[in-house]
Amino acid sequence: MAVERVAGVIEAEFDDELDAGRVTYDPEKTDPATFISELERMTGFRAALRDETAREPR
Repeated sequence: MAVERVAGVIEAEFDDELDAGRVTYDPEKTDPATFISELERMTGFRAALRDETAREPR
């Protein structure tokens, strides 16, 4: 996944069915605004943080 090439991103997963992903990152090396910006630049797709409080139970 493109976002895994961003410094500080440890792991990234994406679920096509849910059209959502999860990124594990080192907060001392990057932050969500940085890796979202880089992901959008690298892929041309729009990305945003999901409101975790709105998360549906599994």
